[in-house]
Amino acid sequence: MTFIPKEEYEKILECLPILCVDCVITYEGKCLLLRRTNDPAKGHYWFPGGRINKGELIVDAAIRKAREETGLTCHFDKLISIEETMFPKEGNMACDVHTVNICCHMEALSQESIKIDKYHDDYVWANMEQALQLKVHEGVINPMRKCQ
Repeated sequence: MTFIPKEEYEKILECLPILCVDCVITYEGKCLLLRRTNDPAKGHYWFPGGRINKGELIVDAAIRKAREETGLTCHFDKLISIEETMFPKEGNMACDVHTVNICCHMEALSQESIKIDKYHDDYVWANMEQALQLKVHEGVINPMRKCQ
């Protein structure tokens, strides 16, 4: 995988939407939400996920991001929706960010091996009612409804 230098990536963010996967990981009827430690949406709970690499299939990106961000082994079930998020510049962001999120339903084979990455500081398994009591980003609600 090739990494883009920070200045070049910031120029890309100024001009183009970023294609991402959101991993709606379920286990025993609850979804896994992680609290973000970086902008955008710092301090909000969101699904594991992130950018799709060039040449990477959506299924493979979802499995990779679930493993990288949670340590969990997950079974890819299906695509559930395509969402968009628009993040106004805040905190240490270089510019506004526009993402196109392919939301994937995934099933965790267990929840015992969870180990969140350095970009998150908390996690919770929540149903919709519990999620609405948390500081969740609005981008979580529609995909979560489709998996309940």
